[in-house]
Amino acid sequence: MRTSLLVMILLVGFRAQAQTAPDSLFIVTYTTGPAWDVAKQPNEQPWFKDHSANLSKLRKEGVIKAGARYADKGIIIVSAKTLALARELIMADVAVVHKLFVADVQRLNVFYEGCLERPK
Repeated sequence: MRTSLLVMILLVGFRAQAQTAPDSLFIVTYTTGPAWDVAKQPNEQPWFKDHSANLSKLRKEGVIKAGARYADKGIIIVSAKTLALARELIMADVAVVHKLFVADVQRLNVFYEGCLERPK
């Protein structure tokens, strides 16, 4: 009985710690997937509008901290409690599910803090 009680107390403590742990930053790199039709413009692709709406929602919620495009890739910086939660959030995007985009989510270790702004 004592062992069960001790285990329950430890589990509750671990859950509370996980819920209050500070968020970490993760970088998501998007590339076009096998469902991308090169003959169509981005806004003509299936699931593209849904993907854009999802990113807009995440920006408004403060999950997305920054975003950019380079070469044929797109990146976003997201905030989440764990890598697993960040991946779950990104992989649920309908455009990723349907392979319009391939998303790679990795922990981001910032070594130089600063501010990104668009050039004027």
